[in-house]
Amino acid sequence: MNLFRSGKETHEILQNLTLALEALTAEVRSLRGDIRKLQQEHTTAAPQPAQARTEQPRASKARPRTQAGQAAQRPARGASKPQTGATRTRARTGQRRSRKAPVPVTVTGVSKPAADYLIDRGYVIEAYQDTIDEQVTETCRFLGRRHSTSLAPLFYQLSRSKAEEPLVVDLGNRTAKEYSHSVNLCQMLKRTKYLDKFEQRDEPQQLRVTLTKDGVRFLKGYWLEQFVGSRLDEFLHDSNARYSILMNAKIANEGNKHELDLFVLEEDEPLWIECTTAKDTLARRKKMHQIRRRLNVVPERTILVASSASDSQVRNIAKTSPFQFTNLASFIPTLEKATRYDPK
Repeated sequence: MNLFRSGKETHEILQNLTLALEALTAEVRSLRGDIRKLQQEHTTAAPQPAQARTEQPRASKARPRTQAGQAAQRPARGASKPQTGATRTRARTGQRRSRKAPVPVTVTGVSKPAADYLIDRGYVIEAYQDTIDEQVTETCRFLGRRHSTSLAPLFYQLSRSKAEEPLVVDLGNRTAKEYSHSVNLCQMLKRTKYLDKFEQRDEPQQLRVTLTKDGVRFLKGYWLEQFVGSRLDEFLHDSNARYSILMNAKIANEGNKHELDLFVLEEDEPLWIECTTAKDTLARRKKMHQIRRRLNVVPERTILVASSASDSQVRNIAKTSPFQFTNLASFIPTLEKATRYDPK
């Protein structure tokens, strides 16, 4: 046992212990809330004396149900008809809907089972994505496999550049492989309209680029979600699993809104994956733990993929994390343990 640790390791351990303690506190609070709700329901359901029932004024027509019905008649933008499952859940629980309350979008195709799972739990799906362009997928895979190696010098500068601001990347002291891969990535970004301008100079080895607004968003983290999503789809397909995927699903419940990077229903069991490029993941882990229980996803099938995390950070954080924590290097092995994957 190593009794001498660096300040950085000690800080990470304290962060992990703090998160674990807060997670346990949140569970206790949630259980107390459930107990109070059960006590209230028991009190409400208890039979009243005949005299008390007679003296009570007659209840008017249930306005929450009428409001929910009116809200259901308003179609969402781009939707042929709303999902009625979420509306019935709101009316049944007696929740009032405001005039600006979102109406669930129509979900079709392979993503529908995953969407139905969320709707059955009272969530409204405001937006989602179930497909991406083939060129974007190709770009994400190229970047995902090389962003920390041969593409590191270019990626570092591009991810910190602003939209419509010319950037000169000097690659004169880089290897031929690094320069070739950098040129290839810029050509892909240009084809997908993430680069507004691209100019290559071999003498000296320089790249002159200008990112679009979509390009900035892509490099800030969208590429990671798409890369992990494509690898996830490939993995589940190769494992012959029955599954459906919702990407970037924006959901709402009782005034709380969340965005799920990847929500999967595999053989009727939920799997939730979040992606982050940030170095400090503590805030993201706290948020995930708060909504994991509401989504009814077990810790073993809840995964946070941090592209900036080193192998040592993954090992340290995983010791006290209330769910799966990994980086791109160990994402697939983590997925194998979390799913029904059987190599036989």
